[in-house]
Amino acid sequence: MENAAEALKMAAAVLIFVVALTVAINSFGQARQTAQLILDYTDREYDYTYVEENKDSNGDVMTERIVGLESIIPTIYKAYRENFKIVFEGCETILEDEGLFSERDEDTGKMVKVYKIDLENETIGTDTLKEQFLMAILYGNKIDDFQTIKDTFKKTGIELNSKGLCDKIDISKFKEEIGIYYQEQAGVDNTNTTGTEEVPEANLTEKRVITYTPV
Repeated sequence: MENAAEALKMAAAVLIFVVALTVAINSFGQARQTAQLILDYTDREYDYTYVEENKDSNGDVMTERIVGLESIIPTIYKAYRENFKIVFEGCETILEDEGLFSERDEDTGKMVKVYKIDLENETIGTDTLKEQFLMAILYGNKIDDFQTIKDTFKKTGIELNSKGLCDKIDISKFKEEIGIYYQEQAGVDNTNTTGTEEVPEANLTEKRVITYTPV
């Protein structure tokens, strides 16, 4: 009888272990599915909005759609982190002839209006300064310590506008066009007739250009 009782206890322990192991495996599976779902939704707009691609006459990938401020704001936030170049074309009236900001021309020394954001051509500095720069472009003097931030950038030859982008285009609609090119090949003749060695494709840096044109 004692042996039978011990056997029952061992069988129960094994059964409990199997059940616990099954529950643990099932929990890990659900956790993995949840994590994958979160990753899929993190940047879902750029995962599926631009699936349908077309190409221009040069063979560069182009896509387009009609968007409003709700799509432009997150795109601008990603400008530095994801190496975007953002261009506003034909927006002089909407942006009240102020541009996104003004910048000192190295040749003339005069301040010129700038209608694009491009990390490749702007030397902003730290991530904090980059964030302040984008926030100032979007919200102008509505952000905290705007005047201090404006004075800081003025020393580097950049003049920030007091009125932010959000106050200028809050109800406007734009045609958003997406183009992709390689930074190393910008302005380079792809036929390679100059005799220079082409950059290996694996070493090329992909650049996304997003152009907004009022509709």
